[in-house]
Amino acid sequence: MSRAKFNDLGLATRAGTVHLYNVSPDFEEFLFESDEGISVGTGVPAYSYIDVPLPAKSGFAVCRDDKEWKYMEDHRGIEAYSIQTGEPIEITALGSLPSNVTTLSPITPFDTWNGDRWVTDETAKRQSEIETAAQQKRSLEQKANVAIDTLSDAIELGLAESGDEEMLKAWRAYRVKLSRIDTQNAPITVWPDLPTT
Repeated sequence: MSRAKFNDLGLATRAGTVHLYNVSPDFEEFLFESDEGISVGTGVPAYSYIDVPLPAKSGFAVCRDDKEWKYMEDHRGIEAYSIQTGEPIEITALGSLPSNVTTLSPITPFDTWNGDRWVTDETAKRQSEIETAAQQKRSLEQKANVAIDTLSDAIELGLAESGDEEMLKAWRAYRVKLSRIDTQNAPITVWPDLPTT
């Protein structure tokens, strides 16, 4: 089949095949080449062009506007982070990075963006360490209280087994040591060893 010819309006004046460069409907990004049959009086299919696209370029996508091929920044697939939350953001669109993201990764959950880089909020980090230590202390105190209550009940009701009195003393000593832990020293907290049977 012969090559199609087109007039200034883009309509075929002679039927034939034409080599096309096809783009995506969303970004009009160059996707693939194809050969298509064209009838007289018709144009090329939508999202197809007859002029050769620009060569591939690292970090850019080759795209089409109404008149010509152009390069658009392509950050899809890179790791980006919200400068408000530090959470990872998936880049799905072509073009410059949005102003609310950075490619620099935060180091800690307590990092805040200062306009150039992430800076750790030491006050928030310290408060979190103290709260974590306080939660752990409450959990260990609850465990000790349950053990002490159970052993005390067994002894008081005459249901104690061999070693229960020693375990009760060990749990009480543990609870006293635990009560003396200052969670304000977190994260450098030396927890007493749990009593063993």
